[in-house]
Amino acid sequence: MLENTTFSVISPEGCASLLFRDARLAPRAAESLRMTASDLDGFGLVDAIVDEPPDGAHTNPAATVAAVRQALVEQLEDLARLGTEELLAARLQRLRSYGQTTEFQMPIADRRLGRSYG
Repeated sequence: MLENTTFSVISPEGCASLLFRDARLAPRAAESLRMTASDLDGFGLVDAIVDEPPDGAHTNPAATVAAVRQALVEQLEDLARLGTEELLAARLQRLRSYGQTTEFQMPIADRRLGRSYG
């Protein structure tokens, strides 16, 4: 995953509109969604974070493509060293690790407002 990319099933604005009934609270929703490359890496959902050129991937597409290519080659070389059974077992273990959850308590101020979040 490129270091400055995000991944989510909903935009922060859409999330804020649904949860808080106010799209202006998108920054709060974005923080809660934890959708940055470093967040997703911490959850074990990405194999690697690929460095971008200093001013972003869009400023030097050729360097970005080269960095992504190098990351893919490294990942494929690692995978090529494994046998079929090892690959299947690792894939199964990884898929089973997805979806672990953590409960959180809604902030008191939000509960007092009588908002429903689920």
